[in-house]
Amino acid sequence: MGRVVIKINGLEMVNFDPLTLKSSMNLNYDINGEKQKQIINVDLTRKSEILVEGIMRFIKSQGANCNDERDDILENLYSRDITNIDKAEEKLLIYLSKLCEKIRFMKNNKNPTEHMKLYHEINGSKITL
Repeated sequence: MGRVVIKINGLEMVNFDPLTLKSSMNLNYDINGEKQKQIINVDLTRKSEILVEGIMRFIKSQGANCNDERDDILENLYSRDITNIDKAEEKLLIYLSKLCEKIRFMKNNKNPTEHMKLYHEINGSKITL
């Protein structure tokens, strides 16, 4: 029986569209010590809890593709272990809720200087876990 260890390393904003409030983010994680990077599309009009659930569901599905063809059924079974799941989930929730709050302020702000300041804060944001 094999073991797949997944560790979430961080989330980084790559592109943010202020008109549609959608963004592309780099999700950095390790599978058995091998660094992986995946670009995910996020709709920032949704609740942060739903966004975190979607990210965690994606991470949990990543260890499923480690199937090797072997003769024994027990050798084809893998256990997936996410090492920092509780801490990552909590930090992602805080990060995304602050991000959604900044977006809400940016949407309601009519001052162009403040609007661009918030845009640059949102577009260049990242979190390391």
